[in-house]
Amino acid sequence: MKNVLLVSGRGITSRLFLGEAKRVAETRHANLKFTAVGLADLTPELLSQQALVLYTPQAAYQAATDLDQQGAVQTAVIPNDIYGWLNSEALVKFAMHQLAATPVVA
Repeated sequence: MKNVLLVSGRGITSRLFLGEAKRVAETRHANLKFTAVGLADLTPELLSQQALVLYTPQAAYQAATDLDQQGAVQTAVIPNDIYGWLNSEALVKFAMHQLAATPVVA
């Protein structure tokens, strides 16, 4: 089971995604465990437990900072079309794609 953390400014949007994302992941037999937090609740310990951290577009500025602090944690910003429609099915597919993608080393 891979942990996927959804992060939004105050945690409201990420929690809106959470219930449906869990249901879609279970229905599709995706090996993903979703949790959601706001930026204020984000800690280095929490980050270190994640396979993937997905930020809402408004919280994307935080992704670069967290990547610097926790280089081993894969991060991505939820695309606007998925975020705007609160499309949890597309969110699960996006998370699966991100976890399957090979990171590019510069």
